[in-house]
Amino acid sequence: MPRGLPDSFFLTAALRAQRSLRRTLRSGRRGRGSQAFILQFKGVVLYKPILNYELNVQTGMVGREMKRLGAEIITLARVQVGKRTGKLAASIHMAHYSSGRKQYIRVGSGVKYALMHHEGTRPHFIVPHPPRTHLRFRARTGAMVYPTVVLHPGTRPNRYLSDQLRKVIR
Repeated sequence: MPRGLPDSFFLTAALRAQRSLRRTLRSGRRGRGSQAFILQFKGVVLYKPILNYELNVQTGMVGREMKRLGAEIITLARVQVGKRTGKLAASIHMAHYSSGRKQYIRVGSGVKYALMHHEGTRPHFIVPHPPRTHLRFRARTGAMVYPTVVLHPGTRPNRYLSDQLRKVIR
């Protein structure tokens, strides 16, 4: 039994569990549960609780990598998104969730027009909300105009999130 090393507790536990697993496999009986289970691949010993932590917890290896990828998607999306006022770019955020053995991140924006910017719009009419009867805006010539209805030509999609997701995942 190794002694005196800072990691001797973990090494001892791993060796004991490995011996227990070998005995169990030789005798044909089942193990004592998840604590005694060890995976060994070409000299690498993985202790199941540590493996579960690394794979299923947000601060484990997989969770840290997902957060890194999410941050990269956010950075690239903020560069690609249209910036008339900068409100949409500033509102892009990420949330990291885990439930049971699943982890996922959600990247998006809470701004009302974010989906229209991402997916684009077809040509549509813009009408004033009651009790108003006219719209009011400045024309290209600089004059103030008061129409009752405007035909908007639509917008092309700017897929600022899905484009970056494809780039980062590849």
